[in-house]
Amino acid sequence: MHHRGRGHRARRRLGRGVDPNLAKRDGDSYVLNGTKTFITNGVHANLYFVAAKTNPSSRGAHGISIIAVEKGTPGFSVSRALKKHGWLCSDTAELAFDNCRVPIDQRIGDENRGFYSIMRNFQNERLVLGAMAMGEAQSAIEMTLEYVRNRKAFGGVLWDKQAIRQRLAMLAAKVEAGRQLIYSTAWLDAQKFDCVKQVSMLKAYCSELVNEVTYDCLQFHGGMGYMRESAIERMARDARVHPIGGGATEVMLEEIAKRMV
Repeated sequence: MHHRGRGHRARRRLGRGVDPNLAKRDGDSYVLNGTKTFITNGVHANLYFVAAKTNPSSRGAHGISIIAVEKGTPGFSVSRALKKHGWLCSDTAELAFDNCRVPIDQRIGDENRGFYSIMRNFQNERLVLGAMAMGEAQSAIEMTLEYVRNRKAFGGVLWDKQAIRQRLAMLAAKVEAGRQLIYSTAWLDAQKFDCVKQVSMLKAYCSELVNEVTYDCLQFHGGMGYMRESAIERMARDARVHPIGGGATEVMLEEIAKRMV
């Protein structure tokens, strides 16, 4: 998920949550069969990078190759645009491959080594998603702070209520902790240190925290926060994907646990 198009030729990686396609070698071509789902911007892309099983006897993530497939290739189609809970500004698609023939020279990298290329990008992707989550959380707090300082209720403004002030203060402290974790981990990654544990920690922490923040901020907006015309309502829906995309929280916690012993 979460791969933006660049110019006219938007590029996409494999979708998550489904088994890889099967790419059978046939002369100087691969023949792809299968489906991919949850493909960000898949409806409008012109070029797709597909993870396909080129060695069916290999187990798990082994035996996968990355194959570039252009829009309009016979046998390739966008099955449907998916309807989502949030991120409505970005389309998400289901793709289908029905005897889709692609020249071998459109393979990216070595055959059966594609998953290793994907793995090399995991740390950067999760760092960026953590930073995105904390940016959203900070914006939600600032938006809510402005609202509660001006919303009149119970003979004053909501900011006068100690419970609201203190909950916002604690959320601000947690977001600052998340931000510092991102900075320190980004430094480790830039220095080429092994920081899978730290990246997994920040991805899990920040993804869950942005949901805690937007939940409380929507609550402090009261009835207006529940209306579709409210920015915080949209932010709360959009935040829900963070614990799912780029590695689910449960996956991140397992990565941390493996490195604790």
